[in-house]
Amino acid sequence: MASTGTLPLRSTALRGYGPAGALALAGGAVSGAITSFAQGLLPFPFAGFANAVAPWLVVPFAVGATPRRRRWALVVGVVACAAQVMGYYATAHLRGFPVGTGWVLMWLACALPGGLAAGAAGWSWWRSGDAPAPSRWAARERGLGGAVLVAAWLAEAVVTYAVVLRYTGHAVAFVGAGAVTFVLLGRHGRQHGAIARWLVPTTALACTGFAALHSL
Repeated sequence: MASTGTLPLRSTALRGYGPAGALALAGGAVSGAITSFAQGLLPFPFAGFANAVAPWLVVPFAVGATPRRRRWALVVGVVACAAQVMGYYATAHLRGFPVGTGWVLMWLACALPGGLAAGAAGWSWWRSGDAPAPSRWAARERGLGGAVLVAAWLAEAVVTYAVVLRYTGHAVAFVGAGAVTFVLLGRHGRQHGAIARWLVPTTALACTGFAALHSL
């Protein structure tokens, strides 16, 4: 009897996850496929958008905002990132490009921390703008989610394009994308000030992550 009593609760939780999970799979696969076609087509200085990490965090961030519970945001964030990897490499294979197993496995491994961070950030950003913070911790967290995505654009501009590759035009384009992201995300619940408050620590942490990625 005890086990049957838990079924309605589990069923309700899974129903809440279902649409977000489907959106994560579809959105991730489609954005991965689009990336394959966009490489070599985007003009300077936007070519980096089809060969970078920050743009791929947008879909996991967006789907992470949809579940009611934070733990499901983590799940769908990872699902979206993994679907992007598979969508990209499946499309590249169908287009006749060689696909190395090592690269697929490496980016699938990166999909775990990237998806967790982006999914959680999307959830935090949306909930922070929905209503007044119900607790002291929630008040401190306000703006953190939005800052994570903005910081990803800024850190990739600095580490990947300014320092490692020395592509100044691409770095400027990524800074511009980060500025646009800041403006758009801050409009939800008037979070501009809160996002700005978190930008220094999140950008520093993101720069560390990109530096580690380039050291692999």
